[in-house]
Amino acid sequence: MGENPYLLTTTLLLDQLRDDVNQAAWNEMDERFRGVVFGVARKFGLDEADAADVAQETMVQSLQDLRAGRYDRSRGRLSGWIIAIAHNRITDVQRRQKRGIRDMGEPAQPVAPGLDAISVAWKEALRDDVFRRAWERLQAESGQNPANIKAFELAVIRGVPPEAVAADCGISVDQVYVAKNRVAGKLRRIVEQMTKAYEDGL
Repeated sequence: MGENPYLLTTTLLLDQLRDDVNQAAWNEMDERFRGVVFGVARKFGLDEADAADVAQETMVQSLQDLRAGRYDRSRGRLSGWIIAIAHNRITDVQRRQKRGIRDMGEPAQPVAPGLDAISVAWKEALRDDVFRRAWERLQAESGQNPANIKAFELAVIRGVPPEAVAADCGISVDQVYVAKNRVAGKLRRIVEQMTKAYEDGL
């Protein structure tokens, strides 16, 4: 699959998934979109266990359908197809929950979300997951200055005031701002690269 699975386009992954023995392609596909489906399920009120089940079932069915030739690119985008599977799984969980609540005499739960709402949540979850993986990749890259990484995480991700970041990292406040700018630029490039790869064919 090459040295950097993060930058493989989704189109290329789909082509590689036709090979039943290409476990690496499936691993990347699963890593790329399982967290997105999980995030969508959580946005619609599912607890962690149910959201994890929805994500697993969605990805397993996706792989089975892909290898069985059920997905036709000419009839729609891959994202729409995965979203439809996720929508069905989320709806199934909510129906079971609604039946359980009704049996206990509690008020009925809200109607399951429509595909449009799922699509909006998908875009948000995809953006969040790309950022998460980009940040992990940046931290793992060789040659990164640990002080810069720590300063960025404290100041930008955790919202710690610059003066406290400087004291914690043993650098000046000016150096905190320099570190933030340097890391932000690198992170932005990785996010752009990954977004381009993910959305190709999606």
